[in-house]
Amino acid sequence: MIKALYGSKRNSSRNRTKMYIFSSTLFSLLVLVLMFIVNILTSPSHALKTVIFIVAALAVLSQGFLLILLKRFFGSLGLINQNAEKLSHGELNISDILLKRMKGLETLTIAFNDMKSNLLSFIDLTKTNVIVLSDSIDKVSKSISMSCSGNEQITSNMCQVAEKAQQQLKLVKETIDDIEMVSSRIDSIANSISNVDKFIEKTVATTTEETQNLDKFYGQMDVISNNLDNTYDFIKKLNDEIKEISKIGEFIIKVSDQLRLLGLNASIEAGKAGEIGKGFNVVALEINKLSNATKEGITRIKSVVGSIVENSDKVSESIGSCVDNFNVSKEIFQIIKESFNNINSQGTVLNKDIKDIYNEVNVINSSSKDISSKGMDLYKASTDISTRTEEVAAVTEEELAEMEVINSNTQSLQKMLDSIQNLIKKFNTSVLPVEQNSPKPLKIAVICPLDHEFWYGVRQGALYAQKELSVKNAHLEFKGLSNGDGKLVMAAYKECVDQGYNGISVVGYVGELVPMINEAAQKGIQTLIFNCELAEKANTLAYYGPDVYGAGVLAGELMSKALKGNGNVAILRGSLHVSSHKDRTNAIVKTLSANKRIRLEEVEITTEDDANKYEVTKELLKSSKNITGIFITGGGAPGCAKAIEELGLTEKVKVVCFDYNKEIFEYIKKGIIYSAIGQDPFGQGHDPAIYLYNYLAAGVKPKEKIPTRFDVVDISNVNELL
Repeated sequence: MIKALYGSKRNSSRNRTKMYIFSSTLFSLLVLVLMFIVNILTSPSHALKTVIFIVAALAVLSQGFLLILLKRFFGSLGLINQNAEKLSHGELNISDILLKRMKGLETLTIAFNDMKSNLLSFIDLTKTNVIVLSDSIDKVSKSISMSCSGNEQITSNMCQVAEKAQQQLKLVKETIDDIEMVSSRIDSIANSISNVDKFIEKTVATTTEETQNLDKFYGQMDVISNNLDNTYDFIKKLNDEIKEISKIGEFIIKVSDQLRLLGLNASIEAGKAGEIGKGFNVVALEINKLSNATKEGITRIKSVVGSIVENSDKVSESIGSCVDNFNVSKEIFQIIKESFNNINSQGTVLNKDIKDIYNEVNVINSSSKDISSKGMDLYKASTDISTRTEEVAAVTEEELAEMEVINSNTQSLQKMLDSIQNLIKKFNTSVLPVEQNSPKPLKIAVICPLDHEFWYGVRQGALYAQKELSVKNAHLEFKGLSNGDGKLVMAAYKECVDQGYNGISVVGYVGELVPMINEAAQKGIQTLIFNCELAEKANTLAYYGPDVYGAGVLAGELMSKALKGNGNVAILRGSLHVSSHKDRTNAIVKTLSANKRIRLEEVEITTEDDANKYEVTKELLKSSKNITGIFITGGGAPGCAKAIEELGLTEKVKVVCFDYNKEIFEYIKKGIIYSAIGQDPFGQGHDPAIYLYNYLAAGVKPKEKIPTRFDVVDISNVNELL
C-alpha cells in the first residue's frame, strides 16, 4: 500500500513537472507571436523594433536558461526519486548520491544520504546484534537446560541427602556410643599395660641379675674346662710313659732270653769241660734261674703295665669324653647365656615399647574423649544439616519452576529474533541464499586478516552468513589471521584446500595465490576473491569488492573540493604490486591531473600501521612545508591525522582516506580528515560466502565482478555515525 501510494505521488510529480515545462514554453511562444503582431500592426520605428527584438531575445534566453535549470533540477530530483524508489522496495545496497550532481538539492541529498546510511547502519547493526543475541540465546538456552537438568538432579540428590542425613544422625549417635565404649576399654587396656609394664620391669631386673650369675658360672666352667684339659694332657703323657715302660720290659725279656740261651750254652760247654766246667755249669744254672725269674717278673710287670695301659686308655678316653661333653655343655651354656642376654635386651626393648604403647594408649584415650566431644558437635551439626537440606530441597524445587519460566521466555525471545531476521530480509542490503538446501554437506571458508578494525566488520558479515547457512546443510568457518602477511594467507588457503573445503572466500592482495587457486579449481574447489582483485588472471568464481578505480576518482574529486582547486598534494600509498593501491593511485592522479593548479607527489609506505604513517607524515610535512593535502590509499589514517594535529596544521592540511572507524570519525569532527570513503566491510564478509553457497548448492553463477557500494563520511554526516 505504501509503495503504491509512493508510486502514484511520484507519477503525479512527474506529470506536474512536464505540465510546467510545457506551459512555460507555450507562454514564451505566445509572447513572441504577440510582439510580432504588434510590430506589424503598429509599424514602429527602427529603434523601437530593435528594443522589441532585444526584449524578445532576452525573454527567449531567460526562458532557455530557465529550462536548463529546470532540467538539472528535475534531473537531480529524478535521481533522488530513483533512489527513493529503490529504498521503497527495500533496496538499501546503493551508493551515496554525489553532491556535485545535485545542484540546488544539496540539503535534500545530504538528508537522503544520511537516511540511507542510517538505515544501512541500523540493518547492519541489527544483523550484528542478531548474531550476538542468537549466540547468547543459544548459550542461555543450553545453560538453562543444563541448569534445569542440574536442578532436577540437585532436587533428587537433596532428597536423598535429607534421607542420608537422617541415617547419618543415627550412625553418628551409634558411633558416639561406640567411641565411649572404646574409651572405657582403652582405660582398661591402659591399666593392664601399666601392670604388664611393672611385671616386665621386674623380669628385666631378674634376667639382668641372672645374666650376671651366668657370667660368673661361665667363668667357673672355663676354669674346670681348663683343668680337665690339663688332666687329659697329663693322662696322655702318663700313658705314653707307661707304654715306654712296656717297651723296656720287652727289651728285658729279650735280654733274659739271651741270658737263658747263654746259660744253656754255658751248661753245654761246662758238660764238655767236665770237672773244670762244673763251676760254669753252676753259673749257667743261676743264669738260667735268673733269666727265668727275670722273664717271669717282667711278664708279670708287663701284664700289670698292660692292665695299667688298658685302664689308662679307658681313663683317657673317659676324660676325653668328659672334655668333649664339657665343651658341648659349655657351648650349650654359651647359647643359654646368649639367650638370657637376648631375653634381657628384648625385655629392655619390650619395656620401652610397653611404655611407648602406654603413652600412646593415654594419647588415644585422650583423643577418644575429644572425638566423643566432637562427635556430639557433629551430631548437632548433622541435625542442622538435615533441617537445612530439606529447606534447600524446597528452594531448589522453586528455582526449577522459575528456570522453566525463563526457558519459556528464552524460546519466546528466539521466536522474536527469528521475526527480526525475517523483517531484515525485506531490506535488500546483501545477497540472500537460495531457498533450497544443499543436497550434500558443504564446507565454506572465509579467510582474511584481523589487524584492522575494517576486517572486524568483514568478520561480522561472515558470522551472519554462517548463521544463515547453518540451516542450509552448509558449514561456514571464518579464519581470522593475526596480520595480513601473504604467507599467513597462503598457509590458511592451503590448509582449506588440503581439508577438502568446497568453497573459499579470500582477500585478493596476495598475488602468490594465483597458482594455488588454479590448482584448487582443478580439484573442483571454488574460490571467490574479495576486497581487491588479484594482480593476475586466475580461475576464480568471481570478484566481490569495491570499484577501486571509481573510489579513487571520487577521492580525487573530494580533495579538489577540499582545496578549492589549488594546492600541493601527497599520496601516501602502499606497493603498486597490490592492485588496490595501484588503481586508487592511478585514479587520483588522472582525476587531479586535469587541474594544473594542483601538484602531486607520491610517497611509498612500507607498512600500513598508524605508527609508520605518523612518522612518515611528520617527516613529509617538515621537509615539504607547502603540502596542503594528503591521500591515504591504505590503513594508518589516524597516525597521519595525529601527526598533522601535533604539528599545528589542522587548518592547512586536509586528508582524504579509505575506510573508517570511530577514531577516524573523531578526526573528521576536528576537521583534519576531510572525508573517508567506505566500502561496505559487512557485505564483503557476507556476500562472497552466500554467492559461493548459491553456486555450489543450486548452480547460480554470479557476475564476474560484483561491486560493493561506497559511502562518504565527512563533516556533514559524521555526527550521525558517532
